[in-house]
Amino acid sequence: MDSVFNTDGCTDWSVDYKKYQVLVGEPVRIKCALFYGYIRANYTLAQSAGLSLMWYKSSGPGDFEEPIAFDGTRMSKEEDAIWFRPTVPQDSGLYACVIRNSTYCMKVSISLTVGENDTGLCYNSKMKYFEKAELSKSKEISCPDIQDFLIPYREPEILWYKECQVTTWRPSIVFKKDVLVIQEVREDDIGNYTCELKYGMFFVRRTTELTVTAPLTEKPPKLLYPSESKLTIQETQLEYKFGF
Repeated sequence: MDSVFNTDGCTDWSVDYKKYQVLVGEPVRIKCALFYGYIRANYTLAQSAGLSLMWYKSSGPGDFEEPIAFDGTRMSKEEDAIWFRPTVPQDSGLYACVIRNSTYCMKVSISLTVGENDTGLCYNSKMKYFEKAELSKSKEISCPDIQDFLIPYREPEILWYKECQVTTWRPSIVFKKDVLVIQEVREDDIGNYTCELKYGMFFVRRTTELTVTAPLTEKPPKLLYPSESKLTIQETQLEYKFGF
């Protein structure tokens, strides 16, 4: 969170640390960050205290902020959040939520980036998640940031892809809810894993790039050859050449 400064009597927290990044055509829910770390109240308590929540949009820091006209279909205001069903490229920008009454005002901006897939791929390389795994160890890869699209008491239906391709997974790779589990990591597990969750008539996709390293150990390196029990003597013949 950035430093506080005042503008027209409103406490402005600048841009929140959480940034939303989604692909074109995906749904997203942007929550007013004021209720999640800036004030000790939720949306219901704020309403009962006589506070109003308003939303504004700008192209970037310092740009003119315009009040948002919600159409109630593709873009709607629902309690403390804005829902996009789905997003379009023009949705990228800063969304400022303001809570205020006649004597109180507080504001924070939230960043949304809507990106296109890289050419020929199912993801945007600037919007990937990153994980590391050790050879021969177990590794879990989650489908991140999908909480807003899960239905309570129902198992999520998630499809997984490797390098954007349908894959025949080996038996040691299993799936648990929203997690892909590699029980014994191999070198050829390096790559990009995309999870796909259906949400109504839309799809939500998240891509994680997995890198694989040698197992970590605190033991010093062991000499494999020659064995420690054998003494190896190497004879070297030196030739001296004298020229007169």
